[in-house]
Order: sequence, then structure tokens, then C-alpha cells
Amino acid sequence: MKKASFFTLLLLMPLFMQAQKYANAFLDIGVDAASIGAGSNVTATIDNVNAIYWNPAGLMRMDGNYLSLMHARYFGGMASMNFLGYAVSKDRQRLGLALFRLGVDNIMNTTRLIDENGDVDYNRITYFSAADYALMAGYARDFLDNRLHAGLTAKLIYRHIGDFADGYGFGFDLGAQYDLGKWQTGLVLRDVTTTFSYWHFNKERLDEIAAASPGHNQTAPSSTELRYPSLTAGIARRFTVKNDYHLLAALDLHTWFVQRHALVNSAYFSMSPGLSLTADYKEIVYLRLGTDRIYHSYLYGTKVWHVRPAAGIGLRFKYLQLDYALTDNAASGKYSHVFSFIINTRIFKSRK
Repeated sequence: MKKASFFTLLLLMPLFMQAQKYANAFLDIGVDAASIGAGSNVTATIDNVNAIYWNPAGLMRMDGNYLSLMHARYFGGMASMNFLGYAVSKDRQRLGLALFRLGVDNIMNTTRLIDENGDVDYNRITYFSAADYALMAGYARDFLDNRLHAGLTAKLIYRHIGDFADGYGFGFDLGAQYDLGKWQTGLVLRDVTTTFSYWHFNKERLDEIAAASPGHNQTAPSSTELRYPSLTAGIARRFTVKNDYHLLAALDLHTWFVQRHALVNSAYFSMSPGLSLTADYKEIVYLRLGTDRIYHSYLYGTKVWHVRPAAGIGLRFKYLQLDYALTDNAASGKYSHVFSFIINTRIFKSRK
């Protein structure tokens, strides 16, 4: 029954998205346990294949070719997310390609539960999947004697809800990173041209939904979604605490050009900070703490503060990196476990 109720939510989601504030919100969940464990505050510091998602300019910090894998389950285990990325280094340029899927499988379709005679027939229940896909291609290069890194990510989006509806979209992200002495800075403008998504609905199937619950679900969802540009600026610094112990402090400012739940918000502008601390020993063992959102709301006239904390650990040994994060990054109210794995392909050459 838990999946049956989630089924209703998925069917109505395109209708909710008419507000456009949270269109294609699956793109906000994040990838890579190391980044998520640090509260997703990696705009200035991301330096591997996962920069395709976070800040394409970070691809320039790579040295070699990398493969990235990630798996996580969200919404109390109902939804699974998988990510696969690969990036290569070539002279003063970096190229990367990534694919991720967020989906819910085996959702009950109860629109035909009652037969023509008005009797409940459980044999008429069928199952379907609802999934969101994003294919990303990243490109980066350096300027100003390697001090300035700039990058571009192109995104192709495909979404489907069984045979009820299919959605298609595209968009672009622009990013930059620049080192100021001991400080690292970063800037990423997501959906710079506005990310467009177009939905195609199966009218016959929508009519079944309307007939299954007369008086409800009567309004056809919007066929177009617009994901407006957002801006994230980041700054970070790494400190040597003692001998082989280090601490990386990072601050990201997330800005949207619409009104959202944020620390600072208005009708046309919203902003929330994110903070993180990452401790490491010899860049082998890592401990991460962070939050990607700090904001307040009012409940019956009382100000209530909200944070979305995350924590993680990591292990890096030569050409392999394994990370784990515990987070509520999907804002579902349930904490999720995130695992990711990064491989430097030099490992294969060294074995030869």
C-alpha cells in the first residue's frame, strides 16, 4: 500500500510542477558520496569526474582518467539512484560523460482494480516503473596560466511514468574555479539558458485515472516545465592541523531567482548557505560533516529553523577511492545511505 500511495504522488507530480520552482527537482539530489557527505558544498573544491554534475570546471583539477560509480536509495528505500561517469584528461582540456537514473519500480497500478460489474478484482492490478534519466556531457579547459578553470555541462533529460507519460528536456550549466593563494573559489550557473522539459501524455491512460476516482485528477497536467537558472558560489581553504592531519572548510551560497524556502527570500530572489568540514589523515582516511541548506519557516507564527545535515567517511588508496554518506539530501524526512566508488584508470596500466 505504501507504493500505491506513492503511485498517486508520481501521477500528480507534473501538475505540481506547474509552479516551476521545483521543476526537474531530481537534478538537485546530487551524486558522489564524498560530495554529499560534505553537505554538497564542493563548488570550489570538486576535482574529479563527478565535477560533470557539481561544477564542470572542476574537471581541470583531474590528473588522469577516472571512472565513477554510485548507488543510493531514497524515500525510505522506495526509490533507487544510480550514477555512472567517465572523464579523460587531454593536454589542457578535460572531457566527461555521465548518466544517472532515479527511479521507483514495481508501482501498483490500481486504475483497473474495479471491474465493469463494480467488483474488486485484485488480478487486474498491474505494475509499472517511474524513472528520471539525465545524460550529461562535460567539457573544461584552463586559462590565465592554469589559474582559472572554466567548464560547460550539457544535459539531456528523459523522464517516464509507465505508459502514462514521457518527458524530454535539455539544458546547460556553466562553471568556473579560481585559486586565490591558499583559498579556492568556485562559481556555477546551473540551467543557464533555462532547462526546458516537454511532457507527452497518453490521453487514454489519463482518462482511466480520472474514471478510477470521479471528481479527482480531472485537470490535465501541464505539458511544459521550465527550470530557471540558479547560481552557487563557493569558497574553501585547507589547513594543516598537525603534521599529516588536515582540515578543509567550505562555504557555498545557493541562490535561486524565484521565491523558495531559504534563509533570505523574496518574490524574485532566494539564498541559503551551506557549510562543511572535511578532516583527513595523509589524504587517505576522510571524515566529513556538512549541511547543504540552512533556512527558517514559520509554524503558527513561530520561527522554526531547518538544516539538512549530512555526514560521511572515505578511504583513498593509490588509484581507488571508496566513500559513504548518510544524508537527508532528498528532503524526504528519511535518512539515506549513499555509496560511491572512483577508479583512476592508471590502475589498469600499473597492473600490466
